[in-house]
Amino acid sequence: MTDDPGITHDNGDDPTGELEPVTVVEDVTASDDAIGEAGDPSTAQKLEAKLRRPGSLAALVTQGLVGAAILFLLAADPYAFTSLEQMAGLAFVAFGLFEAISVTRRRAPLKHYLQPAAVVVAGVVLLLWPGRTVNVAGIVAAALLAFRGLLDIWAGLRRWYEEGSNSWVFVRGLIMLAVAAIAFLFPKAAISFAIVGMSAFTIARALIGVWWAASNRESLGSADPTDTFAIVTYWLSSKEMDAAEAEEVDARVFLHIGSLHDRVWRFAILMLLATVIATFGIATDSTAVVIGAMLVAPLMTPILGISAGLINGKSRSTVISATITGLGVGGAVFSAWALAATIPDLQTVMENSQVLSRTAPSLLDLAIAIAAGAAGAYGVSRADSSDALPGVAVAIALVPPLAVTGLALHAREFGQAQGAFLLFLTNFFSILLMAGLVFIIVGYGSWSRLYHRRNRIRVSFAAVVLGVIVISIPLGLTAKNVLQQASDLRTANSVVFEWLGEDTTLRVADVAISDHEVEVQLVGPDRPPPAVDLAQRIAEEAGRDVTVSVRWVPEREEVGRADR
Repeated sequence: MTDDPGITHDNGDDPTGELEPVTVVEDVTASDDAIGEAGDPSTAQKLEAKLRRPGSLAALVTQGLVGAAILFLLAADPYAFTSLEQMAGLAFVAFGLFEAISVTRRRAPLKHYLQPAAVVVAGVVLLLWPGRTVNVAGIVAAALLAFRGLLDIWAGLRRWYEEGSNSWVFVRGLIMLAVAAIAFLFPKAAISFAIVGMSAFTIARALIGVWWAASNRESLGSADPTDTFAIVTYWLSSKEMDAAEAEEVDARVFLHIGSLHDRVWRFAILMLLATVIATFGIATDSTAVVIGAMLVAPLMTPILGISAGLINGKSRSTVISATITGLGVGGAVFSAWALAATIPDLQTVMENSQVLSRTAPSLLDLAIAIAAGAAGAYGVSRADSSDALPGVAVAIALVPPLAVTGLALHAREFGQAQGAFLLFLTNFFSILLMAGLVFIIVGYGSWSRLYHRRNRIRVSFAAVVLGVIVISIPLGLTAKNVLQQASDLRTANSVVFEWLGEDTTLRVADVAISDHEVEVQLVGPDRPPPAVDLAQRIAEEAGRDVTVSVRWVPEREEVGRADR
C-alpha cells in the first residue's frame, strides 16, 4: 500500500512496463498526500515544447572551455599571472555587465542598475589591485547578498497572504543572509569558492548541452541546448519509477506503512540497544564496539522518510517520520545521560579519543555526511544496492554523537555536548539534502507532484538548504581556528629557532600556543636569551600581542670519556 491511494501509474499496453513521463491517473477523492491538480498538460510535454527552440551551442561550449581553463590554471599554479584575484575581477565584471544588459533589455527603472554597477566596480578594483583586495571583494559580495536577502525577506513578509510563493521568497532571503554571513567570515575563501563553482557550473552546462544536441541531431536546428534547467527537468521526468518500485521504497523508508505499532516498537528497541552499546563503547574507548552500535542503530530510516515525504509533498508521512526521528533522538540522549550515572570515572571518559573526535566537528565532517547521505538514499531506492547500507551506517555515525551528548550533559561539559550535537545536526541535514537530490535523480516519486506542488516542496528543501548553510558557519569557524592555530604554531617554531640562533646548545622540547599565550620548553646547558625579545618577535609575526613564558631545564653537556 502506498501513501497515495489516489494516484496510479498507467502502463497501458507497454509490455516493458516503462511509463511515459509524468503520466498519472488522478482520483478526486485523493488525500492530502495526493496531487490535487487535474487536467493540466504533463510537465514533460511543456518542457519538450520549450526545448524545441533554437539555441547557441557554440556559445555554451565556449563558456565551458573558459571554465575548464580557469580550473586548469588554478590546479596547475594558483600563483600564476592569471591569479585568483584577477579571475575574480573578470568574473565580477562579466557578471555585472550581463546583469546590466539584462536590465537594459527589460527597460527596468534606473535603480535596477545599482547592483550590476556595484559588481562591476568590485571587479575593476580586483583587476587594478590584485593581491590586496580579495578580502574587500568578498565583503562587497557579502554585502550585496545580505542586501538582496533583506529585500526578499521584506517582500515575503509584505505579501505573505497574497501569493503562494511568498514563503519561498522569504526562505530564499534567509538563505542569502546565511550565505552572506559565511562570506563576511571567510571573504577570501568565498571568492575562491565562487570562482571554482562558476567554472564547474559552466563546464556542466556545456556537457549537458552537447549531450542534448547529440541526442536530438535530427532537430538540431530547433532544439535549445542552452536551456539547462529544462533539459535536466525533462530528463528527470522521463526517469520516473513505476508504481511497484515506488511502493518498495515507501515500505523501506516510511515506518507507518504496514503495522505502525510493531515497526515503531522494533525501532525503539534497536535505538535503545544501539545507545547502550555506543555509550559503553565510548566509555571503554573501544572503536569496534562503537562501530557495532552504528550498525544496530535504525535512526537513518525515519530521516530518509522525512526526505522522501518532503520531495513528494506528503505532509502526513513527513510529520510521522519527523516525530519518530525526534523521539529517537531525544530517547538516545536521555538514555546516554542516564547510563552515565553507572560510569565510575566519567571525567576521564570525557577526555578519551572517542569523545574528543566527536566534539569538534569541521567541514570535513559535513563533506563525509553529504556523501554518506547520498549513498544511503541510493541504497534504499535501489534494491540491488542495499548491501551498501551497513557501510553507510558506519560512515554517517548517527547514534555515537547523541551518546556523547548525553554523557557530556551528565558531566556538565556543555561545550562538548554542544559540539557533539552539532555533529549530529550536520549528519541529519546532510542526509535530508542529499537524499532528496538522489531520490529525484533515481526517479522516486511523481514528477507531476513535484511540478504541481513546487512551492511547498521547494520551500521545504530550501529550509533544509538553509539548515546546512547555517551549520556550515560554526563548522567553518572550527576549521578556521584549527588552521589558524597550525599557522601560529609554525610561526612560533620558526621564530624560536631564529631567536636561539644557529650556534645554540639548547634543544627545543616543546612549543605550545593558544590565543595570546606561548609556552616554550628548552633543554640544554646554556641559559636562553631574554624572553622579552622572543615575545616581541612572535607578536610582530602573529600581528597581535602575546605573552611568552620560557621554561628552561638545565642539562649538563655530555663529554666523551676515554676507555679505561
